[in-house]
Amino acid sequence: MKKKSQYQAQRKKKSNKIVLIAGIAVAALLAIGATTYYLVTHKQRVEPTNPSGITGVSLEEMKASLDVSTIYDGIFINGQDVSGKTREEVLALFNDSTVISDSDIRIVLRLNGQDYPLHTDGLVLMSNASEIVEEAYQYGRSAEGATDEDIIAERYRMISELRTTPKYFQTAVTLSEEKVASLVHEVLDPLLVEVKEATVTGFDVETLQFIIEDSSNGFEFDIDTVIQDVKNAIDNGEYEKTIGISASVTMPKVSKEFLESHLGLVSTTKTSTTNVRNRNTNIRLVCETINGLVLQPGEYFNYNEYVGERTAEKGYKEAGGIYDGAMRDELGGGICQVSGTMYHSVVKADLQVDQRHPHSWPSGYVPIGTDATVTWGGANFQFTNTSDYPVAIHAEYKPKDNGNGGWCTVEIFGRPIPDGMTIEFIGVVHSSTAPTTVEYVADPTKPVGETKTERDPHNAISASGYQVFYKDGEEVRRVKVSSSYYRLITAKILVGVLDPDGITIHSIDPLTGEVIMTPTPTPTPDPTATSSSGEPTSSSSESSESSSDPTSSSSE
Repeated sequence: MKKKSQYQAQRKKKSNKIVLIAGIAVAALLAIGATTYYLVTHKQRVEPTNPSGITGVSLEEMKASLDVSTIYDGIFINGQDVSGKTREEVLALFNDSTVISDSDIRIVLRLNGQDYPLHTDGLVLMSNASEIVEEAYQYGRSAEGATDEDIIAERYRMISELRTTPKYFQTAVTLSEEKVASLVHEVLDPLLVEVKEATVTGFDVETLQFIIEDSSNGFEFDIDTVIQDVKNAIDNGEYEKTIGISASVTMPKVSKEFLESHLGLVSTTKTSTTNVRNRNTNIRLVCETINGLVLQPGEYFNYNEYVGERTAEKGYKEAGGIYDGAMRDELGGGICQVSGTMYHSVVKADLQVDQRHPHSWPSGYVPIGTDATVTWGGANFQFTNTSDYPVAIHAEYKPKDNGNGGWCTVEIFGRPIPDGMTIEFIGVVHSSTAPTTVEYVADPTKPVGETKTERDPHNAISASGYQVFYKDGEEVRRVKVSSSYYRLITAKILVGVLDPDGITIHSIDPLTGEVIMTPTPTPTPDPTATSSSGEPTSSSSESSESSSDPTSSSSE
């Protein structure tokens, strides 16, 4: 018995050892399996870098929670839980419309202690349920992140927080922003006063003063802010509310007194006219047309456009004008004196000359190189008011006291040249070449010995116009403003070549204009001629006698 018990004890001990080893082996196998499972599944785990610090949720699990077509859990509309519902289901719960009248809504705009109620009669206020439902549905469906994984993690964090912090939305019966804007503008637009600067509206040619419309204060407020305040009140169901408006007074920058004290005579030019009545009439008509013209800053003057075509219906007369290098009578002849006089005043007012052309030869009423010709459909004169203030043109023609011609005057009024500066306009001749030949032309309509100068000679001249600045009587600088070239023009003289017999046409020497007489041919005798007695006569003796007979028929 004793031996058996000992044997059994040893056997049991051995058996326990085997069980222990087997347990260790099983544990090892389990550890290996767990390790393998971890290694396999670990790659599917993400460690979000977003602020929520989400751990222990796989990317697939996050996507599965996010990729649903219903509103996320934890979202309420008008206090009602709409979790798990589709947009259509939720919209059916809250979408409605109603009519709001003055008895239901009384929103008042208060401006400077004065109340201005909105006019809401018959308005249909529509529920904004569709917008709110869409906003609730979109919550958690977008987020910011550096990577797609970050965006998914951030969205997951947003919907996870809804479990502890629900998101509440509220619908309202409201007006569209366009309708609210219309209501507000209807009330406030008449109260909005823009600041008005003092402006020049004309020029009094009698007093030589600008006509100035006075300035006025502006009254401004932010209408867009008021529109938003009204919209918010209606959206929030605040149908009885007074909305205060902050307004400000805007002061004008330019007053009438300022313009009156800063505007005056800038430049003046006076030129002497001839005593040709028609020419002076044309000059007077142009002066009357442009007198009192006001140009605002940036505006330009176009001579031909403003004066228009010179016609007899307008009163223009035939007077001398240059055509093809010679003088001829034409409607409006002489009006270049006005453009030339104006050119001087414009340069002396330091305004921008846009277009100017010299005549075929220099004009006698302004220095060489400082004239300005104009022709209808051709040469023009233009300038722009490049100053910061309005300018006015004062132009007039006045007969001289002695009756010998008149004066053409053009003045520019505006902002005087600053710093006490004055400007003069001078011409400088660089070269002058006289013609050395004369063009002689035979005129068969004029008798021999009669001549007529059809075109006077003129030198070829190169000249420049200079704007000279003076301060305290001293020249400060000069600026070249124009270049002029007057082409060489030879004299053209018509020479009569009609013989006294009224039939014979002679020729001329083109170099000297001397008439070259064509010899009169001797008549050929008629052999069949007979005397009154029937006897043949000698034509030569008959001719000789006839020419010496004081009683011949040619003297009768």
